Amino acid sequence: RAKEGYEEQLGPDSEKALDVTLGLICSTVMSDEERVEKLRVLVERMVRALGEENVETLDILNQLGDQLQKNGEHEEARKVYERCLTGQEKVLGEDHKKTL
Repeated sequence: RAKEGYEEQLGPDSEKALDVTLGLICSTVMSDEERVEKLRVLVERMVRALGEENVETLDILNQLGDQLQKNGEHEEARKVYERCLTGQEKVLGEDHKKTL
């Protein structure tokens, strides 16, 4: 309900609506494959709303990589992690703890 309210009031790609969506993805019981798909959609929405080089977008991208790794999709996870690392290096710098 909160998600729909935020989406209606602030728009589907508002930061608050995206935060609520992430909370639902993390707390709802679903298959690993469904979680990956929902994370992919959330990453797309976050890129559209906040940009590719946004710390929150990159954190969700990393979560997608973690879920892909958990699902045994190692090659796809590697590509997602590389995309995330490239963005983190640009945003945070190469000496930041998340990029070492």
